[in-house]
Amino acid sequence: PPPDGGLLEAWQIFSLNSSSGELRSRLPLDYERAQTFHLVVTATDGGNATATATVRVLLSGEDEYEPVFLSPTWSFQVPEGARRGQRIGQVVATDEDHGVDGVVLYSLAEPSPYFAVNRTTGAISLRLDGGHGGHGAGSPREVTLEVEAGSPLATSRRARARVTIDVTHTALGLPP
Repeated sequence: PPPDGGLLEAWQIFSLNSSSGELRSRLPLDYERAQTFHLVVTATDGGNATATATVRVLLSGEDEYEPVFLSPTWSFQVPEGARRGQRIGQVVATDEDHGVDGVVLYSLAEPSPYFAVNRTTGAISLRLDGGHGGHGAGSPREVTLEVEAGSPLATSRRARARVTIDVTHTALGLPP
């Protein structure tokens, strides 16, 4: 924006070569601020005949920012008697990019036979019945997962968070 805080017009942002018709930006363009520009271009021939055309410039985004988890570590507990599919907790990450680069999808860095993460919400759920019992308060048991966040694009910037899940009060068949 100009120093007075006003908005620039498209003709101030772009330059047009009057001989070749090549359109160039005069300023760096930021997808997070604007994605589309409209310009009206007039062409004049040697006999002073003119024609006008509307030019629409569409910016594509760039993956500038990596996702950021609201916390680098998360802790949850599987309650006694938990059933398959039960939600245990949820991780949350944000991304300052706009467009598809700013969409956050979640996955487990390594597959788990006990837990799954919802790709779009970050909710962590139980893949098996937790059962009853467990080993009581004297022998705590934990499972550690790495949850990864990134956009749907293969080249997406990614971030990871560590999730520790207390499975003490379950019968998941994990060693003490």
